[in-house]
Amino acid sequence: MTSPSITVIIPTWNQSDLLRHCLEALRRQTVSPRVLVVDNGSVDSTPGVMAECFPDFGYLRLPRNEGFAVAVNRGIDSSDTELIALLNNDTEADTRWVEQGVKVLEQNPECGIVASMILNYWERDRLDSAGDRYLRTGMPLKRGTGQPASCYPSLEPVMGASAGAAFYRRRLFDRIGLFDERYYMYLEDVDLSLRAHLAGFDCLYAPAAIVYHMEAASDPHKPTARGAQPWVFYSDRRVYWITRNRWLLMLTYQPWQHGPWLAFGWMRSFLFHLLKAGHLKSFVKGLVAGISASGHALTKRRILRQAERGRREDLWRLMRTS
Repeated sequence: MTSPSITVIIPTWNQSDLLRHCLEALRRQTVSPRVLVVDNGSVDSTPGVMAECFPDFGYLRLPRNEGFAVAVNRGIDSSDTELIALLNNDTEADTRWVEQGVKVLEQNPECGIVASMILNYWERDRLDSAGDRYLRTGMPLKRGTGQPASCYPSLEPVMGASAGAAFYRRRLFDRIGLFDERYYMYLEDVDLSLRAHLAGFDCLYAPAAIVYHMEAASDPHKPTARGAQPWVFYSDRRVYWITRNRWLLMLTYQPWQHGPWLAFGWMRSFLFHLLKAGHLKSFVKGLVAGISASGHALTKRRILRQAERGRREDLWRLMRTS
């Protein structure tokens, strides 16, 4: 069965072996999507792999690595289907992933985003995420990380979806715009989910749309120490960008009355990186970079003022209870 109504966009940068594994899983889908690989200027064998092994898939090569948001935006702009799916190159999609994601969108016209059940690649009965959370402490979190896959068995509303494996309607992008390219990498999907919610689009978690994720396997700075858990890690780059972008999310979407909770969240993060994570310098640099970019976040804050009061209050309720 062929469905030309959806394009799966995979951003990639080097890691051709991971990409090959990802694309081979897409060839086994029960509903065959269009596939577009957006190459952020890889210098490994990626161009050759695409030409020799996947000539039937779309391939868009950018001149240099400009980050996740730029890559997926170029992919969205280059596609023309009604539905879009985004998929990380360090994943393996279940054979019915596309079928189930499309099904949810077709049966729920008010839904703009579908979050996949993302399972740990190495422990396939454990969740990587069942949708995204965003707390009043300013902390973005994966819902259900490390819990048994059976914990979230139902189709249900969630705050947002990880862009590592998610489905979107094109009219959502037409309405609210694409991913914010100033985020470069990390949390741009949280920002998009929050904008979508305020604009009236629901996000549903679809437990039947399953993807297996090798957490951060595509990150070249990932530690490879023997015996280390392969799905949990911190790096200077990761800490820097997450900290910077957490600050931007806070200024854009948090109500001022969450101030005490936000102060608690930032102090807790500071102590965590001081005492445990070992990346305090990167945390501080990320915080300074976020403060320096505050003007952009405050300009975007008009989204809150323009949104319906009910949507704002529902968003803040989710921050307290999700």
